[in-house]
Amino acid sequence: MTDKILIKIENLEVQLPASHIIVKKDEYLDLKNKVSQGQYMSLSEVLEMVSVSRPWILEHVLYQPDIRSKIDIDKNKDGFVKYPDSQGGRYYFLASKTKKFFEENFAEIFSL
Repeated sequence: MTDKILIKIENLEVQLPASHIIVKKDEYLDLKNKVSQGQYMSLSEVLEMVSVSRPWILEHVLYQPDIRSKIDIDKNKDGFVKYPDSQGGRYYFLASKTKKFFEENFAEIFSL
């Protein structure tokens, strides 16, 4: 993949559509990260993001004691998952930390 295109044409003007802007890559990445800050995700949204089944994520992530000790807000002040208070209750995930966790722990979670 290349990130450079060299075109030498004098007096060339490119008109961007009104729906587009040019922004620095760092600014774009910063904005992209901020989108999920302060947002919560449901278990269904996490399942869609990671592309696994509910039984799989329960067995390999949410019910794993070593992982739960890191992510459960009742067990760790830096956690980001609110486990249900009763069977059939809802899980709540802090979106920004959930995405970061799956990015940083991919090999461990998928035993690669």
